Amino acid sequence: MKLSSMFKDCARFVVLNWYNVLFLGFFLFLTDVSIFNAQSNYKGLLEILTIITVAVLFFVEVGYGCRIVDETVQGSSKPPSFHHPQNLLWEGMKECVVFTTYFIVPLIIITWGISEVAIFLEFDINPLVTKYSLLISIVFFVAFNIMLQGAILNMAHHGGSIISGFNIPQIFRKIRMVGLKNMVMVSLIIMLGIGVFGNAIPETFHGFPFPFSTLGEVIITFIVLPSMIIFTARLLGLIDVEDER
Repeated sequence: MKLSSMFKDCARFVVLNWYNVLFLGFFLFLTDVSIFNAQSNYKGLLEILTIITVAVLFFVEVGYGCRIVDETVQGSSKPPSFHHPQNLLWEGMKECVVFTTYFIVPLIIITWGISEVAIFLEFDINPLVTKYSLLISIVFFVAFNIMLQGAILNMAHHGGSIISGFNIPQIFRKIRMVGLKNMVMVSLIIMLGIGVFGNAIPETFHGFPFPFSTLGEVIITFIVLPSMIIFTARLLGLIDVEDER
């Protein structure tokens, strides 16, 4: 399947069931509202309950993306439903553990290591980091996102086993089979989506007068962002299906 054909398939997959898009958007909306309330209004027990609610909603969102990848790898051409939400919650929790391991932990180790080396050599790295911060961020994100994608695909082929998400030989084998170029492509699409739809466009709408600013935020939350999540999840599954063929 050509790249253009995969994009068309992903776009068709998104619009095939608008109920799923809107329902996922509703989860995103509830998450944003809960985060806002936790930061501004609630204290004590209510704040703890709100944080738990945010975590549950977030895990379900992530779990739905995992379900799309799993069913795509298995050959499904239809968007999955939100049935068995407890399974979505569990899948989302497992992916977040894998995400933390492949992103947060290496970031902390690398940052700490560079700082220690700089102190030992009495070298000021701040100008260097400032100058190349964007390039460093892109390289870091792409590299570890490729590992994360490989882990997600490997989990999809092993019944969602979290152990398979840390089986490095299998993950590298999967990355090699799927193709580094395809992995980089998905990573860059995710970065572009986060940068444009997650930050740039919402900030632009904030400058609009009411009610256009509110309408823009509703469209982004209920349509654009969930569509992007579904699109990228489908694309990740498709590049693996293409490999299996």
